[in-house]
Amino acid sequence: FLAHLINQGVLHELLALEMLILLLENPSDDSVEMAVEFCKEVGAYLQDVAPAGLHSVFERFRAILHEGAIDRRCQYMIEGLFAVRKAGFEASGHPAVQPALDLVEDEDQITHEMSLDDKHDPQAILNVFREDPEYEAHEAQYRTIVKELLGDDDEEEEQGGEGGAAASGSGEEESDDEEEQQRQQQQQDIEDETGTNLVNLRRTIYL
Repeated sequence: FLAHLINQGVLHELLALEMLILLLENPSDDSVEMAVEFCKEVGAYLQDVAPAGLHSVFERFRAILHEGAIDRRCQYMIEGLFAVRKAGFEASGHPAVQPALDLVEDEDQITHEMSLDDKHDPQAILNVFREDPEYEAHEAQYRTIVKELLGDDDEEEEQGGEGGAAASGSGEEESDDEEEQQRQQQQQDIEDETGTNLVNLRRTIYL
């Protein structure tokens, strides 16, 4: 979750580097495993915005690997992480941001800069439900902000609906024309194979 907040530009990349350094400072099997998984998720972004910091993290991974103090399974995980870095994070299935989630323009993003050493207010009061007397007004403000950042979905749907209606209308006209042509062709292709016309002609002649 934190990795994707950093990838989306919600949190500053410095926080990712601090977390990796903290996890690898006194390595254990659990902390190394967590650092490897976290680095896979945030590595592509750090490689673009802070390549020197990512290089120092991998140097720490290399030192831990040479020390050999962790479990063999964790050593394999570190080797796999180096392989992912060599092949490319995006090529290995770990892109910074999925195309479907790249919704906010860079100039509209607000990045929060914070550090592990900062004192933060956890705002525990937010865990308690309280009725909002101005709920409708706040919801209207929220919808306005969403439209400014992501655009108006209603307009896109209307445009798509108009285009689809026009396409369906033309499709119906084409199908009607094809049915009429088939009907005329069937009428032209009808032949009297019963001999009824010939019998009536003979009756007229001989009677």
